[in-house]
Amino acid sequence: MMKIENRLKFTLNALQFWKIFSFLAVFALLFSPTLEAQESKKKKESRKVRLELKNRPSIRFGDALRVDVRAKVQTDFRSFSPQVQTPEGTFDLHRGRVGLEGQFLKHFEYEIERDFRQSLANNDQRYPWKDVKLDFTYFDNFQLLVGKFKMPFGLDETTSEHETDFSLRSRTADDLSPGRSVGGMLHGRFFSRGVSYWAGFFRHDGENGRNHNGQPIAGQTFAGRVTGTPIRELAVPEFLRPLELGMGYTRSDVPEGLSSIRGNAYSDENLIAYAYVKGPRERMGVDATLITGPFSLKSELVDLREAREGQGIYLEDLPKKLSRGWYASVTWVVTGEKKEGGVTPRKDFLKGGPGAIELAARFEQIRFGTAKHIGDEFRSPRSPNFRAQSDRSWTIGVNWYTNRYVKIQADAVNEQIEDLTRSPIPGTKGFWLGILRLQFVM
Repeated sequence: MMKIENRLKFTLNALQFWKIFSFLAVFALLFSPTLEAQESKKKKESRKVRLELKNRPSIRFGDALRVDVRAKVQTDFRSFSPQVQTPEGTFDLHRGRVGLEGQFLKHFEYEIERDFRQSLANNDQRYPWKDVKLDFTYFDNFQLLVGKFKMPFGLDETTSEHETDFSLRSRTADDLSPGRSVGGMLHGRFFSRGVSYWAGFFRHDGENGRNHNGQPIAGQTFAGRVTGTPIRELAVPEFLRPLELGMGYTRSDVPEGLSSIRGNAYSDENLIAYAYVKGPRERMGVDATLITGPFSLKSELVDLREAREGQGIYLEDLPKKLSRGWYASVTWVVTGEKKEGGVTPRKDFLKGGPGAIELAARFEQIRFGTAKHIGDEFRSPRSPNFRAQSDRSWTIGVNWYTNRYVKIQADAVNEQIEDLTRSPIPGTKGFWLGILRLQFVM
């Protein structure tokens, strides 16, 4: 009896399955033309050329190519006390860039950007072409970037200027970080983006490290940077887990010449004379970033050493020229928006809201000199001992994000210069700088 019952159950189940199968087959036969039409429609849509205006003008050539139009405009109003004459003057068109960026064939990302200030405001620009780069992104862990772009060194320097917390970058970034160069670089992420790296070779030592003639230092340069979030999985307070630590290194062989790193005040006055150098130029940098909710804390330290092989008056080796800089900053978005990923106002000012308001403060110091050596200090470019020079400053500011595209920054900077003979006004130690920046980024 049990066998007969089992056979009956099997037969009933088989019949039930056959009914369901037959129904699905009939459904497929009846509606397959519609499904095929829908699939065909999707394929046609993927081949269409269309214009999108979500956050910025974007042209889509199906799934094969995306072209986004970018624009970055920054205008500055500056005032010094005591009054200092600067190349920019009271009003300065600080940025006037137009660019294209996007993706093609799924695994290639590109960016082309040029600054048109020279033609718009008759500004003297040595390097109007900014980022011109192509990134092959097929592998998450090993992506290849080639072209002209910023070398992977420095927290402040590698942050896009329209995303910085202050109107002006730190002196550490402007004077000691290398800036842009032409080259190739591998980069990627490991451990669920817990560790990121960048490493590459470049044609010269960056546009920031120019010689006395204003030209980049010739010679191949290696640059590398690693960042990570080492405590995100540890049993620590949650607000500490996003802490990110970074470390960078560069090395280049500098040919003989008056090619040492410059040091400038915020007025663009040169703080230390160029020196004759020859041999390795090395940078070491460490930094830390903690962004939690509306708050951020950032700090960076850079140590730069330049060899002076055979640069003495008797062709002897001289002590290395040393340049060191550091800063620490804090920001607070008082309207409550999150700082991570950039501040976006919850209530647009143009739609009746207050926008987003952020307070910021920074203290920094940069110092120039030589390694320890017996003897007096001189200013000669071949002196074994340079007269030490330092520049300390603190900045307080307010950032007003009126909407996604417009940011207004107001900063007050107090600067104290050690060597008064190289002050923008000889004999004057302290300066105040007030700066108002209007920014539009699309």
